This record gives sequence, structure tokens and C-alpha cells, in this order.
Amino acid sequence: MLFENEYGKVEFWSHLSKDPRLPTIENVAVTLSGGVDSAFVMFMLCEFISKNNLNIKVMPFTGIDHLRPANIWYAREVALYFEEKYPSIKFLPHYEFSYDHQPNNTMMKRHAHRKHEWNLYNNKNIQVFLCGKSANPPDDEAKKFGLYINREAERDTNIGDQSKIFTRIVDNGEYNRWIYRPLAFMHKKFIAECFKDHNLLDDLFPITASCIGYANTTKNFSEPCKTCWWCKEKYWSFGMYDGGVK
Repeated sequence: MLFENEYGKVEFWSHLSKDPRLPTIENVAVTLSGGVDSAFVMFMLCEFISKNNLNIKVMPFTGIDHLRPANIWYAREVALYFEEKYPSIKFLPHYEFSYDHQPNNTMMKRHAHRKHEWNLYNNKNIQVFLCGKSANPPDDEAKKFGLYINREAERDTNIGDQSKIFTRIVDNGEYNRWIYRPLAFMHKKFIAECFKDHNLLDDLFPITASCIGYANTTKNFSEPCKTCWWCKEKYWSFGMYDGGVK
């Protein structure tokens, strides 16, 4: 299924359909952070399932940071949005888990995701995990808009590295879960244009949140901080912060 605009194109599901190593896909999980990237991945998946009349069950999957618990409010609302929008799709119960976090250190989050993904895959509950990780803005734009310093370097685009899109994780020498990142080579302006093209700005966009500010910089999570990297990236791409704030 093709999603395309002036910033690029994504042939959704093509990597999975071409890989003979994959088992029959009955259940997939979408890592819903509450942000626009993962919300759009959920949209692509639901559109694909609906238009092809597939019998694939969908599990929303969300990790909750003890220091920034507000993301679960948005992730739950996004999950509910899709359940109501696609009544023909079978949604599995929203899988939620909590983890501790140290500012500027993502390792505790990564370990928590790994643990829960591993368990779901090993118990044969989930065959593939969909992730909303997208690419960084182009270098010239990043430097111009203050998005170069403090970026996650692993999100720099490397078109030749197809494992950024679809890969099987190896843990302790053992092949484990499959991860699909359909937006790995697309930056957020591609996603913003897709939101416009598919009429998602008025209903889906307002219930997403990208800000990673803490309680003291967001008035106890009631507004975007406007200073974190993710707030600046959202403003660069959409022309507004969380909730349409300008």
C-alpha cells in the first residue's frame, strides 16, 4: 500500500510480504508513544488491514515513564480513536507497562521494551512489532532550526541500511522478535503532509503529544514545553506544537 508525497514515499508492508522467513501473521503490536509518528503507523496499518480485508489482530503497546506518565493519556486516546474508526478490525487489549527513567539516558526505556516485546513474541502472542521511529530532519534544516544538537544520531537517514526498516532482533545470540519501522527513512515533514492528505489534522493530530518535558516545564503536563527537541521537531514539521499550540 503506497503512501507518497513531495517528501518521499512508503510502500507499506512490502518488506514483510517479501520475506519468506516470516511466520503467518495473525497478531501485530504497534508501539504507541502518543506522538504523531506512531499514530500514523497505526493509521497505515489499519488502512492496510481494512482495504485488504485481512484477519490480523492489532495490539496497542505502550511503555510509561514514571517521571513522564502523561504519555499514556494520549496513547490511550489514540488507541480508542482507531478502535472507533475501524470497527471491523479486532483490537487486542492495550498492553501497558511502566519503567524508570534517567534524563538524557534511554537505556532503561530500551531494556523495558526489550523485556516486554521478548515475552510477547516468545509466548506467540505477537509475530511483528511496528514502531513509529522516523528519520531526523535533513542536516541543513536541522542546523537552521536548532535540531542538529541533541538529535538521536541513530535516526540519521541511511537509505542503504534496509535493517532500519525491517529486521529480526538477535538477543544473546538467539533470533527473536521482528521489528518493522515503515517510517525509518521519512522525516516528520513527510508525516505532516500525510496527515493533511488523509484528513487527520482535525481529529487525530490534536490527541497526539510529542513533548518530553517534565512536570516543571509543562505546567504539570498541561501544555507543551516548546523547548525540548521533540517539540521543536513537531513545530518544524507541522507549524504548531502539541494540541495545535503555536
